[in-house]
Formats: sequence, structure tokens, C-alpha cells
Amino acid sequence: MKLQILIPHYKESKEEVKPLLDSIAIQQNIDFSELGVIICNDGTDIELNFSEQHYPFDLKFYKEPHRGVSGTRNACLDYATADYVMFCDADDMFYNACGLYIVFREIDMGSFDTLVSAFLEESRDPVSKEPVYITHEIDATFVHGKIHRRQYLIDNNIRWNEKLTIHEDSYFNCLCQKLTNNGKYCPTPFYLWKWRDNSVCRHDPKYILKTYNNML
Repeated sequence: MKLQILIPHYKESKEEVKPLLDSIAIQQNIDFSELGVIICNDGTDIELNFSEQHYPFDLKFYKEPHRGVSGTRNACLDYATADYVMFCDADDMFYNACGLYIVFREIDMGSFDTLVSAFLEESRDPVSKEPVYITHEIDATFVHGKIHRRQYLIDNNIRWNEKLTIHEDSYFNCLCQKLTNNGKYCPTPFYLWKWRDNSVCRHDPKYILKTYNNML
């Protein structure tokens, strides 16, 4: 298998996770036999049942003891077998039907250890509260829009730091990018960081300011 999408699941409902899976299912001009999705539940009683859905890709669910988002991402990685892995948040989406075509093209154009891409962030206008879409052209901080060669992570023991409960992706991404001379940048966004009012980063408008020292 060429790529597996790794999704930690905590309290997101089926309705909040389904758009991500649906956005994967509509991808065009890819071989779905080369694609898999792994969802790991972080020790909650919320069950995701998609048995009535007939997704064209391999979809596996695992339930883990509660370890937090970093530990659950590590569990996803341990279950993975594909050449490349991509970590996605359960409430996000691929933002167009050619997103994974772009990812597979980047993989097919030459092996890389880690790929950083531009991505879209869905935000809100502070006054009107209307949706606003921001393009992050160069980013080394957020988990969004990054692909990693799985054996590279294993060989360098690159893991999510389970002691970190916030900005854990900054730590992981810095390791991925600093320990290789074989990184790649994709200027075309294919990932959408969706807005959700009660998500970790959005429930408090001052979240980034309050936790900036943790990010450093």
C-alpha cells in the first residue's frame, strides 16, 4: 500500500468524522487499492459505525486506552503498514476532489522523507462571523498537509511526544524536517483545516496567545 491516512478519534461524532471520509471517497484519478485509512479511538465510549457506507478504500478502526492525542497518533502509526503516512484530524477534510491525486503525484515523482504542503484554514471574521479562508503557504507548525515516509520515521525513532498535550505537532514536525536532507515542499494546497466551534484551538479565541510559550 502506498499511503495510509491516520486519524486519532476522541469525542468527535459520526457526523463530524463523516465529511473527512466522504472527502477521501470522492478523490479522482487515484488507485484506491493503494490507499488506506486507520482510525484509532482514544479510550472513549463513542463508537463510529460506518458499516452502511461502502467506501472504496480500506478502512480500519481500533480502540486504544486513553493516552491523549499524541499517544493515539503513535498507535495509528504502529498499526500502519503503508510506504507513506499522513496524519489528519478527525474533523477536517480534503478540500477538493484532486487532493490525493496531488499527493500521489508528489510520491510518484520521487521518494522523500517528509513533505510539507500549503493548506487552507477555515476561520471566522471577528466582526461578521462569516467564514474566511486563509492559505498557509509555508508552515512547519501544524499537522495539516504533511506526508511522511513511514520507514524514515521508524529508522529515526520519530514519535509523537506523549507528554505534550498542546502544540505537539510543532515538536513532531520539527523533528521530521530537521533530521533529513530529503524533504519536499508542495505549493498546492489539498488539505482543509475546518472550523469547529468547540475544537481545541477554536473554543478560546486567545488560545494561541495563552499557549505561545508552550509552542516555543
